[in-house]
Amino acid sequence: MTYMKTFFLLFFILTSSLVAKVEWCNSFNIYDDAKQSEKLVMVMLSRKGCPGCAYMYGVVFEDKEVDELLKEGFLSVKIDVDEDFLPENLEYFATPTFYFLDKNEKILKRLNGGKHINEFIKILKELKKSKVEE
Repeated sequence: MTYMKTFFLLFFILTSSLVAKVEWCNSFNIYDDAKQSEKLVMVMLSRKGCPGCAYMYGVVFEDKEVDELLKEGFLSVKIDVDEDFLPENLEYFATPTFYFLDKNEKILKRLNGGKHINEFIKILKELKKSKVEE
C-alpha cells in the first residue's frame, strides 16, 4: 500500500511540474515593466462565475505553447471587473475581454470572449510578429 501512495505522490509532483502557469503581473507598474522588457501587455478583464473566463484559465492558459508565448512576449494582467480598478480606456460588454497594448498604452488589439487554444496561439504569434516588425 505504501508503494501505491509513493507512486501517486510522485505522479502528482511530476504532472504538476508539467502544467503551464501564466505569470500574472501587478497592474500598477505594468507599463514601467513593459518599457524595460520591451514586451507587449495583455490585459484580461474577467469576473467570477464567467464560463469563458473559466475556460481560458482552465484550458487555454494551461497549454504549454500559450504559456511559452505569453512568457516570451507579453506581460499579463488580469482585472476582475467587479472587484478591481478598471482603467477608463478599457471597456467591456462581457467577459472575458482581452486588450493587447504596447508599452505606451496604445491598444493594438481587443478580443471579446474566450478563444480556443489554436486561435489564441495564432493571435499571440501575430501580435508578437507585428511587435518585431515595428
